[in-house]
Amino acid sequence: MSLKNSLFGVLAVLLLLTSPLKAQKKNLAPADYAQWEQIYAASLSDAGNWFAYQISLVEGDGWLMLIKVNSEEEHKFMYSSQPTFSNDSKWFAFRIGVSEEEEEKLKKDDKSVKYDLGLVNLTSAKVDTFKAIQDFEFSESGSHLVMKKYQAEEVKTSGTDIVIRNLNTGTNQLMGNVSDFRFNDAGTHLAVVIDANEKLGNGVQLLNLSTNSISVLDSDTEAYKGLTWHEEKSALAFMKTTSDTVHTGDSHIVFAYPDVTKPSAQKVFDHTQNNALPEDFKVVEHAGIEWAEDAETVFFGIKEWELEKEEPKDTSAIAKLNEGMDSTNVEVWHWQDDPIQPQQQVRQSQLKEANYLSAWHLDNNEFMQLEDEQIENVSLTGDQEHAIGYDPNPYEPAFREEWNDVYVINVKSGDRKMILERHENVDSSPGGEYIYYFQDNNWFTYHIGNDKHTNITGNIDTRFQNYKAIFGAEDFPPFGTGQWVEGDDWLLVYDEFDVYRIWANGENYEKLTDGTASEIRYRQNRIDYEDDHLSENEAIYFSKYGYYTKDRGYARLDNRNQLTELIYDSKMISRLDKAESTNDFVFMMESATESPDFYHVNYDFENPTALTNTNTQQDEYYWADDELVTFTNARGDKLQGRLLYPANYEEGKKYPMITYIYELRSQNMHNYSIPTRTSPYNMRRYSSEGYFVFEPDINYVLRDPGVSAVESVVPAVEKVIESGMIDETKIGLTGHSWGAYQTAFIITQTDMFNSAVAGAPLTNMVSMYGSVYWNSGTPDAQIFEVSQGRFPDPYWHDWENFIENSPIFQMEDNTTPLLVEFGTEDGAVDFNQGVELYNTMRRMEKPYVMLVYEGENHGLRREENRIDYATRAFQWHEHFLKGKDAPKWIKSGIPYIERPAMKDKK
Repeated sequence: MSLKNSLFGVLAVLLLLTSPLKAQKKNLAPADYAQWEQIYAASLSDAGNWFAYQISLVEGDGWLMLIKVNSEEEHKFMYSSQPTFSNDSKWFAFRIGVSEEEEEKLKKDDKSVKYDLGLVNLTSAKVDTFKAIQDFEFSESGSHLVMKKYQAEEVKTSGTDIVIRNLNTGTNQLMGNVSDFRFNDAGTHLAVVIDANEKLGNGVQLLNLSTNSISVLDSDTEAYKGLTWHEEKSALAFMKTTSDTVHTGDSHIVFAYPDVTKPSAQKVFDHTQNNALPEDFKVVEHAGIEWAEDAETVFFGIKEWELEKEEPKDTSAIAKLNEGMDSTNVEVWHWQDDPIQPQQQVRQSQLKEANYLSAWHLDNNEFMQLEDEQIENVSLTGDQEHAIGYDPNPYEPAFREEWNDVYVINVKSGDRKMILERHENVDSSPGGEYIYYFQDNNWFTYHIGNDKHTNITGNIDTRFQNYKAIFGAEDFPPFGTGQWVEGDDWLLVYDEFDVYRIWANGENYEKLTDGTASEIRYRQNRIDYEDDHLSENEAIYFSKYGYYTKDRGYARLDNRNQLTELIYDSKMISRLDKAESTNDFVFMMESATESPDFYHVNYDFENPTALTNTNTQQDEYYWADDELVTFTNARGDKLQGRLLYPANYEEGKKYPMITYIYELRSQNMHNYSIPTRTSPYNMRRYSSEGYFVFEPDINYVLRDPGVSAVESVVPAVEKVIESGMIDETKIGLTGHSWGAYQTAFIITQTDMFNSAVAGAPLTNMVSMYGSVYWNSGTPDAQIFEVSQGRFPDPYWHDWENFIENSPIFQMEDNTTPLLVEFGTEDGAVDFNQGVELYNTMRRMEKPYVMLVYEGENHGLRREENRIDYATRAFQWHEHFLKGKDAPKWIKSGIPYIERPAMKDKK
């Protein structure tokens, strides 16, 4: 028999075998979505020999998996979360909850879930369960585990029981009335705050974990707070409340122990005795305590201590007339308010807690206030020997960028020196030697000791400013930086594609990557968050992203300055992590057709081994892949888009298409879309229902955000139409927020789209400019002038462009049926934007429906509402793109008294 005939025979047999399997594929329906899995809270043990991850289902009860690397051993724990390994990799703890059904029952009975704790001995695989554990924490050494019990309902203090388990002996020690606890970094001591019912016995106690002995550091009937260990040394600080008859509320006495093994070295800062604070000031608890690196200084916050006084009684005639009436709730909105009243309302807790950072030097018992009404937002440098402060007063009120004069403050002397005028922000090196900042499209350092500014990038022939960030701000932002090296000699700095090692004195630099030529973007990928710096000979890991291929992966620069590609593929590759004490790594990999899974590799990154295997049920259903589309917009710019195919795509057949827009979207190439009933923009749902889903990129020019969107989206869709796969009479457009604004505008400029759905769109750029971003309380004008709005001038200076780019003023030319969604409490895009468009469209007698969800914000929170909106958005497209029968709500609406909520009331 010839080789050709042999191959034909084998192929025929394979076709016979595989055809029935293919015929068994099913169409994915909403009833199937619930089983889809997503991975959360993955954790690799420090020894790299165990891996844990949490599975959450689209609908239903999730679980926790614990698996031994390079082994078949695995453990599954239902209703569990919060996977935590001890640092010695001998123990694994996790939280055990209840089923969703049980949780719903508890909610109906107005009860909360009380979690249990699971503890696994990783040597023997024995699992112990501890009932009713609210929180837990391992010691740094891994020798002990603290379990915090739930507070009894009758207890009026913040104290509760904790159980201290010696993991080496298996013994438990109970301590009662504990309101706070902290292990020191070495794991040798546990400090606890006692808050008892009768206040007798309140104090701070210290448990020596090796001897099991307890010593009382201080005790009183007052409350103790702010328990803080030094990050490395056995230095401990805390606060005790104090009060008097002159002031309202409490102040605090600060206790510091530079070495807890020597309790006699106790230091006490009691401003009621030493009068170190300004008059009528107090020490606040909410600012916390911070130790200086040398453990010789303690930092805390102070603020005015309000005097106890009676308000003078108003004896005027008007007051007598108003006697017995409640106080007015008037708000006085003044043009010089900074911030404006709504922002003050949102930030009221923060404003009430505003305080001034101060230093207490233990060696000479001196106090130094570092912050005041002029210099605010003070932060410490890396070595805590200096602080950085900002003075915004010369530039207030701030309507665009928030400018400041920048000061360096000597922590010991309190001396201040202004180092920059009219600048936004700066940062300090981890060793505290330098302050660094971006100015005039270059990176600068300021040497604190030498009082010297240096342009460290001026001699490098590249652009460090992100010239693609078109927002209207006065200056372009930088592409960014990576970490500094230990000792502050150099730092990592980014241009568009590459990473540079640049010496802080400006005398040298090295280009570490070569991404520009191949248009691959390199960025440092931190795998150790314990240290805030790189070691001199430490390997540096980089993420890789092919800007025009969408390939992803990682590379490593070793201590010989050799750059090695570790993995790089046409997939979404992310979440690289390394074991603390071994060369074991894990990363996640996915594609449009491959569910996200974690893989284990050794140092060489060869032969990745799958640790997880999610969504195996996908094989039962038709499932589509995605494709990268490259197009040129109307301004000649090269852009791209992600095109997700219909499930069970048949070549030669034309399909309807949903176009989803925001700004840049092509970076979602290779993303595995989870099907869900709760999103109106779920890509996989539309793919499974026989639609192409297209996500094109949009770029912008200033003063023309709507026109810019048209100039990108229309050529993008035309490019896809050229493929012959799209039915030109069945193209939908959709987006949320900024994407919804663009959706509403684009349909006024072209008849390309036959259906449109816009969730919370901006509709009138003039009235929106004058509105408030209620979630933060900031004026929308600021967002327009220096952020997403891209109008650098107010509307009275740029009237024509505001009108030309407003959907509401262009709607007379629209022929596309439009569905809009809004929550009545939308704190990002004011609900009235939808009302304005509703009344306009109604007056124009154009097809328009607005779904209004009472009490909802910018994104719907109630599951019932999310499902409702997703269902109606799908019905809208199905009707206008596929000709399906229109439900009543599309044909004629729903009378107010017949809406679902009213029927439920009946």
